[in-house]
Amino acid sequence: MALPDGYNWFLIIITIALSLVLVAANVYILIHYQHPDDVNQAWFPKIVVVFSLWLAMAMVLLFPLDVANRAACSFSVVESSCKYALPMQQMWQAAFITNLVLTFFFIPFTLFYYEGDSDYSCGLRIKNALLWTLAMAVVLGLAIGCAYGLAGYVEYPTQELVSGMLPLDQLPQRSSASGRCILPGQGFPGFSAANVTRQDGCTAFGSAFYGETWTMRVSFPVYIMAIQSVIGWILFLVFAGWGIFAAPIDWIFQYIRRPKAVITKSEYIDRARGLAMRAKDIKVTAEMLKRQEREVGRNRHWRSNFKQLQRQLIQLEEDEVVLDSVFPQGQDGEVRWGMYQLGYIGTGLMGLIGLCVSGCWLAHVIVYMLPPIPIHPLLNEVFIKLDGVFPLFGVAAFAAFCGYLLVVAIKGNFLLGLNFLIVSLYPIRVGATLMSSFLVNTALILAMSSAVIQFCASAFASYANSTQIFDVFGSQVMYLKGLRYIYQFNIFLYMFMSIMGISIICMVIRGPGKWKRTQREDAYKF
Repeated sequence: MALPDGYNWFLIIITIALSLVLVAANVYILIHYQHPDDVNQAWFPKIVVVFSLWLAMAMVLLFPLDVANRAACSFSVVESSCKYALPMQQMWQAAFITNLVLTFFFIPFTLFYYEGDSDYSCGLRIKNALLWTLAMAVVLGLAIGCAYGLAGYVEYPTQELVSGMLPLDQLPQRSSASGRCILPGQGFPGFSAANVTRQDGCTAFGSAFYGETWTMRVSFPVYIMAIQSVIGWILFLVFAGWGIFAAPIDWIFQYIRRPKAVITKSEYIDRARGLAMRAKDIKVTAEMLKRQEREVGRNRHWRSNFKQLQRQLIQLEEDEVVLDSVFPQGQDGEVRWGMYQLGYIGTGLMGLIGLCVSGCWLAHVIVYMLPPIPIHPLLNEVFIKLDGVFPLFGVAAFAAFCGYLLVVAIKGNFLLGLNFLIVSLYPIRVGATLMSSFLVNTALILAMSSAVIQFCASAFASYANSTQIFDVFGSQVMYLKGLRYIYQFNIFLYMFMSIMGISIICMVIRGPGKWKRTQREDAYKF
């Protein structure tokens, strides 16, 4: 059967294959980071986490897919009758609505159920989780509904040009009156000096036109996308602003501070004995806190001690991992040591590449995004030239730069996010991440993905022009009533740059991981 003209079936196959790769990658992330207590249980939260992470990554990759989809038709197909390979508008709306449902309904319900009192029955835990989720749904629905009813409009600044009319047989006479306009409502029955004026209110090149604001109702799905992007921006400017340079520098420091030699068995026994003593002290403290909770409740003093206990437990687990890495045991100890070193080398290379990409992003923001009139297209021109070499090269580079923003936002979340003082309430650690931590951080990643998309739409306006998502963010969200001033004056962007500057200063003065303890366990690093 012959394939219909205008369809890029190769793009569809690539999309399906990439979706499967993302599923496999997220399953690996879950297995690699999950806590041993969650192995072979908590299947529903795991499904929610895998699907949510897949959606967050897929949404970012939908943008380069939209760019590739723009050129999906063959040259023999007229653009006006071109049938694109994928219905991008419907896909974008479905992705954003699914993102909203997961972030504010499914993940909170799963979190409330998972962290419910273990003494409650399954039915009671489901009931409590549903009540909390329903309360969130009502509040969120009322907020979005009221905002849409009152401010769900786009306001386009326009130039009003007004002119009268003339019959076609008067055109030769009109051409002799260059620089004149016909008065509105005049021009008939003939052309004369009485119905012309030297004012240039009928030409956009003059100065006599009037400025008008054209207001129209925006669709509800587009308004939901706008609200999601605003919420995502609040998180993105903090986490990505901190992580865009902190992430690659932290990767480089992981390589520099890597264990360079294994320790002896006697040293391992001494340090393991020290860890055991600390574990015993933590157990005694936990039992004491339980007694205090029963006697006086959870007052401020109790919560302070509980946070300190959390910190000690996290530090103990991290020290155990470090100790195991400098004394690999078993018959394959040498192989494991070699794999550790290769992992550190890969982390160091990733840090160097990331530092270059972060520098490119900084230059692009300064040259293209901040000035009212871009000084130079910069990365836009690079992508266009790469497309000239091979059509997928530019799209691949575009995807890499957009995906990098999500990576540094996630890393910034790990380094800074939800860290109050020293304690991380929902930490992400290899082999020690509880499902509650997975759920909270997955919700943050989902929320930030919408901001990454809008950031890329603004940063690559020249390259991504005519895409469906650019039509939403560049032509509608940027002009929303009440929100357009945030984008018009680059408020989010300046806050993003400010946090980036603060992170650089902190790294220069304090180092990339000051919150990490620098005590006796640092001796594990040779």
